[in-house]
Amino acid sequence: MISTFLSYRMFTADYTKAVQRTLANAQVAREQTYYRENIGKVTSVDDFLKDQRLYAYAMKAYGLEDMTYAKAFMRKVLESDVTDQNSFVRKLTDQKYLQFARAFNFKSDGTVQTGTTIVQDKSDLADVVGLYSEQRLRKGLAVATEVDYYQARMATITSADQFVSDARLFKFALTAYGIDASIASETAIKQVLSGDFSSVATSTNLAKYQKLAAAFSFQSDGSVASGGQAQTGPQMLQTIYLNYDANGAARSASAAAFNTGIYEGLISGLTSVDDFVNNDVLREYAVIAAGIDPLTVSKQMVRDMLTSDLDDPDSYANTKPAYAKLAAMFNFNIDGSLDSGVLAQTAQQREDTVTRYYANYESEKLATEQGNTDDYKTLIGLVSNVDDLLKDTRAYKYILAAFGVDANSVTKATIRKVLTSDPNSSSSYANLTRDSRFKAMAAAFNFGADGKPQGQLVAQYSSALSKTTALYEATLGEYDFQKKAGQVEIDYYKSVVGSVETVDELLADQRAVTFLKKAYGFEKEKSPLFLKMLREALVSDASDAASFVNKSGNEKFREIASAFNFASDGSVKRATLGSVQDPGALVETQDLFLRQTMELNAGEQNEGVRLALYFQRKAPSLTSGYSILADKALFAFVTTALSLPDAVANMDTDMLAALLEKRINFDDFKDPAKLEKFIARFTALYDMQNQQSTTSIPSLLLGQTGIVDIGQDLLTSVQSLYMRF
Repeated sequence: MISTFLSYRMFTADYTKAVQRTLANAQVAREQTYYRENIGKVTSVDDFLKDQRLYAYAMKAYGLEDMTYAKAFMRKVLESDVTDQNSFVRKLTDQKYLQFARAFNFKSDGTVQTGTTIVQDKSDLADVVGLYSEQRLRKGLAVATEVDYYQARMATITSADQFVSDARLFKFALTAYGIDASIASETAIKQVLSGDFSSVATSTNLAKYQKLAAAFSFQSDGSVASGGQAQTGPQMLQTIYLNYDANGAARSASAAAFNTGIYEGLISGLTSVDDFVNNDVLREYAVIAAGIDPLTVSKQMVRDMLTSDLDDPDSYANTKPAYAKLAAMFNFNIDGSLDSGVLAQTAQQREDTVTRYYANYESEKLATEQGNTDDYKTLIGLVSNVDDLLKDTRAYKYILAAFGVDANSVTKATIRKVLTSDPNSSSSYANLTRDSRFKAMAAAFNFGADGKPQGQLVAQYSSALSKTTALYEATLGEYDFQKKAGQVEIDYYKSVVGSVETVDELLADQRAVTFLKKAYGFEKEKSPLFLKMLREALVSDASDAASFVNKSGNEKFREIASAFNFASDGSVKRATLGSVQDPGALVETQDLFLRQTMELNAGEQNEGVRLALYFQRKAPSLTSGYSILADKALFAFVTTALSLPDAVANMDTDMLAALLEKRINFDDFKDPAKLEKFIARFTALYDMQNQQSTTSIPSLLLGQTGIVDIGQDLLTSVQSLYMRF
């Protein structure tokens, strides 16, 4: 007869093949498929308990097969709050019930938890705010590019025909004067530039056309006078200045540099205050430098400030400190003139003005933008669907500005299709547009095709997080200081795993990795290759037979891999909403079902093999003698391995637990080599005790009489000890 240890090794030497042999059984495969295909249809505890195949499958998976009949009891287990220390399931000594409850997402009323939806994840919100903050810079750079082209090209223009034929020049100039170039007639604009307004005489935009004509120097036949230019220097500068403003880039760094160049070039040539106030660029530049909002003062007000006598406390400039500051920046007399040989500004005054302008030019815009950002952050938290977002004018404009989309160039219907696109689908609307702005916009929001927000990006579902922290807690010592220190680490880990966006972020945090290694029994892994293997495991697809965790020798990573929600590229995936089981819990349940089935099959041939396999699975989580006493199969295994007599079952519970803890170093069970050695000892002693009959050790897991029977008094006593641990 094959020894117990050899039979045991036939299962564990290549666990992957052992699982495949188990799955080769048609009945097992059918149950596995039925569960996977139907568990997602469950919407309540009632649904679950009514489907006997699903219910029995899950009960067997978690080692609760003998309690399948107790549906009322199991309902209370499933409806318990696993995070509440005083809930029904947390008061049960047998941890299998808690493990079972954690595997499902039932609420206290028996319905399935819907999960948390979110319109934008924190990182996406930060990205949109960042894009909005950069909009002036982007607009300014875009206009600056067009300015360079405009200046260079206009120097070569010799006729109105040539001008209107250049689409970039045409759009640049018309935009500057508030005319929509996309609908403007080239013929009509040519006539306007030549001084003929007959074609636009009845237009509501006549004043704009007149300003456009005044900005050029074409003759009545559309030509440029001999030796002249299509635009004089001042005309060109005014056009560029207005274009920056029309494109929302008047307070951009590019516009600031342009305005400074104009200011420094013209300020020394002024002869009177009227020259100054009638030049929009110079006037606004100085007003901003003085800390005054240009929209709050008129030309006349600025003139009155600059011609005030600062020594007169009742003068206009002295009515406000900012007005006095502006007046002090110039050297105009009270009649608006300049003394002979005196410039409007000294070199120092000019330098100070430029410095103040750069300090102030964007302050107003920054304050406005910050207000818009604050409003957006509030509004986005109130949105329940994509239509809510589109209806809010402030939020809608904010989004378009952030992604550089002109509100006049798109409809809300188009933006709705963008926002409800799947950024990962090549056939989605946003991706089919081939517009990078729309692709980025779709990726920044979390709306489904129905316009409703989807689940959050989560590295770990709450059920998996609860399990991970429970595994870590089980490794802590019994003293308060150890538990307090452990809680600090748990809190830290939760904060990290709740914020990471990639698997690499998680693995870069040494403290979090140490936490995981301890929780999942990898503390002794010191090889530099371990992190590489762990990364491969965490991005593996457990349902793919060819994935890393399903390859022979990598079985030890399967449990930790199923606890996370990373995609194959290492990014965090979105949570699936309204599912009775999270993806990782489903993998765990199916894995446990196969393991239980394999152990049962092994027990049919040799009960010792079944006990060995069961102990191998449970041993790493054992922390005290009481955890052994609470499980008949573990108790039978340990008493055999330690050669304890049957009479120990009648000992006082505390004394027996103390005896086991004296004889066993539980840390050894986390070391695969030491665990295997302990199992080998059991199998040798088991074979010695059963050499006459391989069936004399009955199945303790099936409730048959065993070599060491744990008395009912002992079991009752163990149950009563729950509150002590």
